[in-house]
Amino acid sequence: MSINIVKLDQQSVNEFWRLRMELLIELEEINKKTDSSKLESATKQYYLSHINKDLISWGIMQENKLAAIGSLCLFKRIPYEENLNGLEGYILNIYTSPKFRNKKFANYILDEIINYASKSHIKKLWLNSSEQGKKLYAKRGFIRKENEMELLL
Repeated sequence: MSINIVKLDQQSVNEFWRLRMELLIELEEINKKTDSSKLESATKQYYLSHINKDLISWGIMQENKLAAIGSLCLFKRIPYEENLNGLEGYILNIYTSPKFRNKKFANYILDEIINYASKSHIKKLWLNSSEQGKKLYAKRGFIRKENEMELLL
């Protein structure tokens, strides 16, 4: 089986949404009975406005559809000692459709993200991980931090 990692573009919006919806259902953030039409519209609008600007997404094609995805949100913050240019990337939604699991697709996508970040002089990558993903990220050198807090408004 050949692995073809593709950089997603605006034409990928529906496939991006399809896999994101699978992920949200699997994480039990929504269920199959949820009316997700507003979330779908907002997600697609965001994707189309940001793709290949401050949102870079990759996928792996299998059987003429996206089997796995992963995204990197880019931002620049005030420089600090370890990151004088302030460029950072937040990794999110690395996900493989159940039918295509156990083929190391998440590994390939994560490696692509890390390579892109390195070539783009992004000095810090960070993420929130599911329990299933923690081993994958630890193998790539990600270190667990417990100092984040959040406030939803």
